[in-house]
Amino acid sequence: MYYIFKGKLQGIICSECLEPLSLVKVRLYKLQDDQKAAALATADPKDTFAILTDEQIKKKKPRLIAETETDSEGNYAFQLGEKQKYDGDAFEVDVYLEKAPNQKLGEKKPKPLQFTITTVQPQWRKTEIGYMAIWDYILPRRFWCYIRSRFGAWVICGYVYDCRTKPKIPVPGVKVIAFDRDWIQDDELGSAFTNNNGRFWINYSISDFEKTPFSPLINIECTPGPDVYFRIEAYDGTELLKEPSSRGRDSDRENVGPCFCVKLCVEEPVGNPGEYPYFTHVGDFNIASDINSTSGLTNKAKNSHGGPDFGFFSKIKFKGYCPKTRPGDPTHPLYYRFLYVHPDDPATEIPVTGNLVPGTTPTTGMVVGARILSWDTYGTGLQNTFQDIIIQRSGTPSIPDSLPTPPVVPPGTPWGNPPPHILIPDSYGWIRVDQSPNSLDNGFYGTLMGFRSYMAVPGGSAPGPGAGNNPAAVQKNGSILRVIFQNATDPSNPATYDKQILEAHILVNNWIEVRQLDLQQFSGGGSGSCAGLTTDLNILYTADHEVMRNWRITINSAASFTIPPPPLPDGTGPRGDFDNRHIDISTWPSCSYRVWLTTQRALTTGEVDDDKDSSLVTFCK
Repeated sequence: MYYIFKGKLQGIICSECLEPLSLVKVRLYKLQDDQKAAALATADPKDTFAILTDEQIKKKKPRLIAETETDSEGNYAFQLGEKQKYDGDAFEVDVYLEKAPNQKLGEKKPKPLQFTITTVQPQWRKTEIGYMAIWDYILPRRFWCYIRSRFGAWVICGYVYDCRTKPKIPVPGVKVIAFDRDWIQDDELGSAFTNNNGRFWINYSISDFEKTPFSPLINIECTPGPDVYFRIEAYDGTELLKEPSSRGRDSDRENVGPCFCVKLCVEEPVGNPGEYPYFTHVGDFNIASDINSTSGLTNKAKNSHGGPDFGFFSKIKFKGYCPKTRPGDPTHPLYYRFLYVHPDDPATEIPVTGNLVPGTTPTTGMVVGARILSWDTYGTGLQNTFQDIIIQRSGTPSIPDSLPTPPVVPPGTPWGNPPPHILIPDSYGWIRVDQSPNSLDNGFYGTLMGFRSYMAVPGGSAPGPGAGNNPAAVQKNGSILRVIFQNATDPSNPATYDKQILEAHILVNNWIEVRQLDLQQFSGGGSGSCAGLTTDLNILYTADHEVMRNWRITINSAASFTIPPPPLPDGTGPRGDFDNRHIDISTWPSCSYRVWLTTQRALTTGEVDDDKDSSLVTFCK
């Protein structure tokens, strides 16, 4: 019988900011014989919290039951049982960190740290798959911020709202820059964009406010913490808030600690989004709030696809809005383009054009807009009809702003659907927004460009090491691309270029997962799949991918079991697993059996998720 122990770990930055303990190790330890389980399990964690020395960690090692790693949201899960020699008793819960979550690392690698939270006696509840208990815990601010300080990891958690509104309305998509008021020079601590809820996080380190013009030879900071003030900018660089540096010397801003929370308001209007060009989404995922700018992974599901820690693959849509003309310049048509930067060449911005753009025909291109035409589609007279505006990578472009010419046919003859208006990016990726008065939305709204991600980040069949073997030596990964949006009134004149400050950072991975399956009994001299098995079944499997959503081994048969088969391997999360799993089949009925290894990648186009795939082997008993 399995014991499933799971939950979520977070730390308090301030009352309105909880930080997940992401990608940290959770370790469970048996109690010592002389420890009183009941007393420890009922004690307040503030009385049991302890940071351990290397010697204490070493001394506890023989009592280790199991360890696991939390996901990006701080969730953890253990499956305990006979292998761990566990039968439901109380245990100590420790956390091991090599760095603070989302820590900005400098040249010097921080020293790992392990701390004990408390002793837990799980309240086990019997379920169909075993006993289950859930234990969520939030570390108090004084503990969590002290741990952060041990790593030299400082954080600002903030909220930006509109000063002119009551109740307060959050301001999304603006850039917040934090500075330290210093006696020699003011240091920029870091910057971040607000999400849809007006929230932002700025992670920085001690070295960011100890710098001087003579660094790294001389680092001077007269006070233990920075004296903080802020600047806020709109997407186009317009200043919405500029605090004087003297604000950093006020009592509520001077010498802030490793955890600092702040509320800021902007008094200037951010601007009507309907007037300005914006790049807002990758597929259905908001680039400001739905995608982690560090990992390039999504942080939630949108419209029933994607989810936490999903990457992107295949054909992707870049969405937003681009009007016909730039505000204040109504006489010049507006152009726009997307560019990307690959981490292997971080100084080169590559335009999305040519083979990077989907479609050689209207049916394979991307619809970016529509017009209303007076058109006799069915031969029944003129009626308002929609005409698609389509971007494709090659073919014959339509004459700019032109409307289709009606066919010359006898009255009552159907014209058929109007031909689409075709746009093709130039060699630098520029697209001219259609200026026809028949166009809807006063520009393009929704999909602005299609992106064949596999041309920028190729994939294919990832090499496998053979079923049952460790894939570490041949593992394949994707790349985190920066996606940039620009608009211009004259693409030949860089002086007219306007670059959106907010960029998208997306992990693109087009590698097919490793999915290898075999039976040990069918390998070696004198063996073969035509020989029936009797007592032993050894399933060799290897499942691997950088962003594996889930994998599982299943066996099905027409046989009826008097005793259910034992649980089979499965899992979720990145990479997968490999093993040689032995199963005693001596009591199984004589029949044919099918063994499946099913895998699914945590990948999305932004609108469609990756499908499950399976490999199969069969045997008879």
